[in-house]
Amino acid sequence: MTVLLGGQRVHARAAAISDRGALGPGRRLARVLRTRATAEPAVTTTIGAAPAPPTTVSGAVKQARVALRQWREAAALEAKSEAAQRSGGEASTSAAGAGPRRLIVDLPLPAQRTGFLGRGAPDPDLLMLLDEADFPGGEVQRLRVLRPLVEAWLDGYDSEFLGFLEDGADGVGLWSAGPDTSVIANVTSATVPSLLKLLDGGYGARATQPGHTVIAVNPTWTGAGSVGQPWQFELRRRAAEVLDPAGWETLYSCRMLRSSRGANGLLMRAWPHRWALYPAATPDARHLGDCVLATPERPPTKLLIERLAEAKPAMEKKAKELGLDEPRWF
Repeated sequence: MTVLLGGQRVHARAAAISDRGALGPGRRLARVLRTRATAEPAVTTTIGAAPAPPTTVSGAVKQARVALRQWREAAALEAKSEAAQRSGGEASTSAAGAGPRRLIVDLPLPAQRTGFLGRGAPDPDLLMLLDEADFPGGEVQRLRVLRPLVEAWLDGYDSEFLGFLEDGADGVGLWSAGPDTSVIANVTSATVPSLLKLLDGGYGARATQPGHTVIAVNPTWTGAGSVGQPWQFELRRRAAEVLDPAGWETLYSCRMLRSSRGANGLLMRAWPHRWALYPAATPDARHLGDCVLATPERPPTKLLIERLAEAKPAMEKKAKELGLDEPRWF
């Protein structure tokens, strides 16, 4: 069985990207703040309820801004604690000092469709499932659509677009967000070498310094085995080190899902809250059901498929009650 994750087809046996062991500061703080993680539908922490699932792209960007603010506040608290320990002669217990921190932000993209079989174009701000047909211009078009979202997300953080990495046709953009944060967007398996060059100081030493934060926005890399050519052993060795899921923490993620059997849903995570799965009546966010799965780490694809399949009959019934026809994009 397969499931479409934000337009990408993934086999049910694919390994889930885990937050376990991520290097982001505030992870220990987040674990203290979280309630005991279970697979129960309640998505709350002791610092307040998790945000409701967004129904629009702009709503998701606002939630990502909140997650970034909370993470930076936690990082500042941890840095202050570390400074106090050092002044008291205590050994540091933080992994943050070992090198730059690495985060992932996965923002939904607005629909690019102009119409279908006489139907009008969908609301471009509606959060909906996309596929490759939405971006015939490839990675360059994806970055063109993603760029205003990234800049809205970074508004107020002294951000600056620094340009394209390597070749503009690769569709990889780089921003600075103040002196302590670098943002790289739209990295694919083919352009992982640009990410490695950034982390190794090829675009300046700042990104290699302890306390610096590197945020990958909408990365679609799959693993070291897909990087470079089979004979580029050193490149793949370095890629395996950098792409290890344990080295990245998901700050924010929001994606529509659709299984091969037509079950729709929305999977989201807003730091420091848990991953949450919501069934959907259609392959968009016009109507979402109650949370059917909440876990501290990204759920495996097989479990996502099972929970969406269980909720599908109720969602189909709800779609008929509300008159929500399938948009027939799929």
